[in-house]
Amino acid sequence: MRVSVRKVTLLFAACIFVVVCVFLYLSLESQRLTGVEPFAILHQGDIHNVEKKLERLEQELELNHQSIYDIKKALYDLVREDNSSVQVLRSLVDPLFDDVDDHIPTNKIKQQLLKLDKNECLFYKVPTPKTDVQMLDVYDKLLFENGEGGVWKQGFDIQYTGMEWQDLPLKVFVVPHTHNDPGWIKTFDKYYKDQTKNIFNSMLMKLPVDKKRKFIYAEISYLSTWWNEIDVKQKHLVKGLIENGQLEIVTGGWVMADEANTHYFALIDQLIEGHQWLEQQIGVRPKSGWAIDTFGHSSTMAYLLKKAGLTNILLQRVHYSVKKYLSQNKMLEFMWRQTWDHSGSTDIFTHLMPFYSYDIPHTCGPDPKICCQFDFKRLPGSRVKCPWRVAPQAITEKNVDERARTLLDQYRKKSQLYRSNVLLVPLGDDFRYDTPKEWDDQMNNYQKLFDYMNRQSGWNVQAQFGTLHDYFTAIEERNRIESGQRPPGYPVLSGDFFTYADKDDNYWSGFYTSRPFYKNMDRILESHLR
Repeated sequence: MRVSVRKVTLLFAACIFVVVCVFLYLSLESQRLTGVEPFAILHQGDIHNVEKKLERLEQELELNHQSIYDIKKALYDLVREDNSSVQVLRSLVDPLFDDVDDHIPTNKIKQQLLKLDKNECLFYKVPTPKTDVQMLDVYDKLLFENGEGGVWKQGFDIQYTGMEWQDLPLKVFVVPHTHNDPGWIKTFDKYYKDQTKNIFNSMLMKLPVDKKRKFIYAEISYLSTWWNEIDVKQKHLVKGLIENGQLEIVTGGWVMADEANTHYFALIDQLIEGHQWLEQQIGVRPKSGWAIDTFGHSSTMAYLLKKAGLTNILLQRVHYSVKKYLSQNKMLEFMWRQTWDHSGSTDIFTHLMPFYSYDIPHTCGPDPKICCQFDFKRLPGSRVKCPWRVAPQAITEKNVDERARTLLDQYRKKSQLYRSNVLLVPLGDDFRYDTPKEWDDQMNNYQKLFDYMNRQSGWNVQAQFGTLHDYFTAIEERNRIESGQRPPGYPVLSGDFFTYADKDDNYWSGFYTSRPFYKNMDRILESHLR
């Protein structure tokens, strides 16, 4: 029985093979009889015709470019009331309307064009606004060398005399935060269930313990998910923390948006989504921007945030050579202005973080080995260690003086990179504060350090937890200005911060060309949403 089945199978396969061969033969034969070759071959004459067509196309493109240039020049001259340019414009435009009998009279053309506002005419040539810092000029100046900077490898040695705070004490705001990617190594849902949900729950438990404790949060996509799960009492508690200034929602976008590849419509759309949710559910409008993990920064985003009602923004991921240049000239805080703005109406106060990253080892001061010793999540016994192999110490009466002096030294050095005696020190990292223990370890140990520092009359320092709003308000108070105004002596900067490199020759530029299929799908989806 087995033999007969095998024979039948082989016979059936052989029949199929014969049928396929006959079909292919008939197909090729039919093509030969009809005069169609299986594979068309371009003859020499065909190639010559293609070359002639390409050459003619290039000539037409060149003529088209010249025509556009002539039209621009004629429009420019018209706005400057050069009457002779009207005839030039007629000679350029009339051939485009050969099939139209009634041309627009010359005087009508001039009358309509002269109604254009010079600030709105796309072709009107105006000089670029002069600012203190234009990023294209900075890029031309920089050699982009990666010299050895000491403990601050990408920078330089920072010194101070101790007399800088005799008149005004150094005011330090330590800002606890977390950065929650809506999808990175894990999916959105996995990050939410494993960590983000625990951050919110721990926040509700630990922030009310002491009104001195502060926290900022940015990504509304996660906040909205958690909001749908909590009860009315918990929602009321969140609103209370925001009202008394312990919790600040920063930027308020659905995500912390990429600024390099993203279409401006997508930037606007995710801002609308986040801001409308915040207003409808909590009744707040963000005033401070927080962009610590976008790989390069666009002036378009600054413009959109200004239009969305924000008055101050913070940046982190800027080329290390640019950071060094701005640090040397105390230009890490500036009014960011659009390149086409002559009046300053688009200015937004901007703070740029000076060091390599936004994690705790790179935010208290120039020496990451020391700053890591003040990340109390890394206390002995924790799974998270300091790469420099010097662990943090829990603050006690015995070590508080030495620990406070060491930390204050970093604060003072960092403050030398800025123009005011107000200092911002972020305290967080990716998916931080996801356990009540971390909240207690960070908050309790830092509060002991703050209390000790503030009691020392000769140290001239006032340290506390704060939010972005607290920091920017202090800047305004020290400079005696209203919110949104330019502090005296602070530079105006125009341009953007691309391309980003965080170290050596590690340029974050591959994302400009990678995954074109998904980028195309993204643009198509955006067009439907519009």
